[in-house]
Amino acid sequence: MAEAVDETKVQPSVTLTTPMKKRAPEPAASEINAKTEELMKEFFAHVRKVRKQHRSEADARVIFEAWAIQKIAALQYTVLHLADAIAELQRNLGGT
Repeated sequence: MAEAVDETKVQPSVTLTTPMKKRAPEPAASEINAKTEELMKEFFAHVRKVRKQHRSEADARVIFEAWAIQKIAALQYTVLHLADAIAELQRNLGGT
C-alpha cells in the first residue's frame, strides 16, 4: 500500500536557480496564494480518491501529471472560448 501524503509537509522537489519575476502586487498576491492553497487541497483530495479507486497507483507524481494536464486542458478550453466571445463582441460593436 502507498504511504500517506502529509499535506502539511509537502516541499517542492525542485529548487529554482534563476530569480523569480517581481512579486505580484496586492490584491493579486493574496488571490494567487488563496488559489494556490485551494488547488493544493483539491489535488490532495484527488490523490486520495485515485489511490482509493486504483490501489495499484501509488506514485503521486504520475497522479499529479494527469491531474495537471486536465487542469491545463480546461484552462486552454476556457481561454479559447473567451477569445471567441471577445472577438464576437468586437464584431458586434463594430471593432476590428
